Amino acid sequence: MTGSAVDPRIGVGREGSLICISMRGGIQHNQLDESSCAALTDAFATAADDPEARVVLLKGTPEDFCSGAAPELMLGDENDRADQWGRLLLAVLDCPLPTVAAAQGRALGGGLLLALSCDVKVLSHNSRYAANFLVHGFTPIGGSLVPAAMGPTLGSEMLYTGRTYRGRELTERGAGVLVVPHEDVDREASRNAARIAQAPRRSLELMKQQLSSGIRDQVKGALAAETAAHLESSLSAESRRRVNMLHGSHGSLHSGSEL
Repeated sequence: MTGSAVDPRIGVGREGSLICISMRGGIQHNQLDESSCAALTDAFATAADDPEARVVLLKGTPEDFCSGAAPELMLGDENDRADQWGRLLLAVLDCPLPTVAAAQGRALGGGLLLALSCDVKVLSHNSRYAANFLVHGFTPIGGSLVPAAMGPTLGSEMLYTGRTYRGRELTERGAGVLVVPHEDVDREASRNAARIAQAPRRSLELMKQQLSSGIRDQVKGALAAETAAHLESSLSAESRRRVNMLHGSHGSLHSGSEL
């Protein structure tokens, strides 16, 4: 696997017709900054343009799938942030190939949305997952993915409370994602991706259009309103105070941001 030309922390490799995109760390808890957002967007676009590709597998590390935006991105120019995240989200949702998320490590905030934007989601019994946007004082762009994947009751609870859930609890609550023992996440996700890759590419494209057009249209339809709400809420003094408090002057992720 080689590093992205945009950011070496984002690995891109191909095994036969399977494209593997890997977030390999290098920043606190696999958080997304401007460079890694651009690299992930580019990686999905490249996969979509590869005529030999049939499925895309997105992975993190065993400890961290993705912990959302880095503090410097959250506290930076709000229009740039919204544009970068919107382009990444659409790159995943608009990918014509089936996408599989191997969310073995924790997935927080935008990291959770990144996993849920994939067609097949494999989570760990032990890892932590949270839609913790309101903990930071702002609303998400793409938040409609949470109730779509987790179910309306659990999804709304996750967005309103911002608390952390172990994968095992999500299973017990009936979340519409596959949750397996921690050590089995990569194997199960890779097995699903390999099975998907056995079908002809055009048939996979047609199947994806049938299966994902509803949620894709729903997310796209809400994007303008969600972006406006995010920009308004993230500009508040309270939101910026919370981001600084939770992330300690751009240092280590405090446990409070996982609540």
